[in-house]
Amino acid sequence: MKTRTWKVWTCTLMACILIFALVGCGSSTETAPNSGDTVDTGTAVSEKIVWKMAHTVPEETSLHQASLELAENVAARTDGNFVIEIYPNGALGGNRETIEGMQFGTIELNIPNVGMLSGYSPSIDVLQLPYLIDSVDDIEGTCDIMNSEIMDPVREELSATGILWGASWYQGYRHLTTSKTPVHTPDDMKGLKIRTMESELHMAHFNALGANAVPMAFSEVFTALQQGAIDGQENPYVNIYTQGMHEVQGYVIETAHICDVLPFLVSKSAYEALPTEYQTIFDEELEKMNVKQWLASEQQAGEYKQKILDSGKCEIIELTQDERQAFQDAAQVVYDAYANQIGADLIQAFRDAQK
Repeated sequence: MKTRTWKVWTCTLMACILIFALVGCGSSTETAPNSGDTVDTGTAVSEKIVWKMAHTVPEETSLHQASLELAENVAARTDGNFVIEIYPNGALGGNRETIEGMQFGTIELNIPNVGMLSGYSPSIDVLQLPYLIDSVDDIEGTCDIMNSEIMDPVREELSATGILWGASWYQGYRHLTTSKTPVHTPDDMKGLKIRTMESELHMAHFNALGANAVPMAFSEVFTALQQGAIDGQENPYVNIYTQGMHEVQGYVIETAHICDVLPFLVSKSAYEALPTEYQTIFDEELEKMNVKQWLASEQQAGEYKQKILDSGKCEIIELTQDERQAFQDAAQVVYDAYANQIGADLIQAFRDAQK
């Protein structure tokens, strides 16, 4: 009995020692509630955070290059623990699909067209008003306006839907192109079939100029121009050149009717789930990219313009200030029709900021 008692006591003691050792050497990493990430309590490294970023523009554009640089800088400052994967050229879907992806939680970052967000923010249509920006020369000043507190009404409306307006990026000014008609005044546009985005304000603008606005998907524009189904379209130089539109158009008319701002959108739930340190890093790096991206886009627009000139396939008409003013005057009816919907105070804030 004594021998058996001694053996039982010895086994019990060894089991206790083993349990104590396992508890003492266990991992200190805990799972963060409702996040799927891990929280580092001192001895373990957190799981890597991976965000998906979607956009529809080609890889050679300044928008994509700025996205790459942002991702590189964020990864570098977080020792590779915060990764942004970028999917260009509509790899995750078109503008509508990627916005829905943000709300479903499958996409964290997005750079869609403003026209796709009217249903989420009535105020955002201010950016679709023609000739909202008087001067097309002060790129840095315009960048500052678009990233200022003036945009707070838009930010608040989007935030209520679970989307954060992280920054205002830029694709260039939108210009008119035509197949056979050199345009210098609104009268020159009467009866022309001009493709527009599927946007109520874009259509209202060109109808006000005397043209017939034809809403059409971007993917169909080149073929429609080539076959003569439409007489012209409007886009920034980056799209005119990269899509080969200059090859089937006779004229580019520098109307600069819209400063083509693209919103850099962030999933609100994903952002709020980030550690505070990572939020700060992300905010700082995004802020650094603002003016840099605008200047790069403007430079690229100039390069594409020169390539169009060098091709010899398309004439470029540079409107005088008086000629552009005539277009602006003709478009005033759009302001009259949509001021209440967008907000007269917001429109006035943009005008005051340019004085």
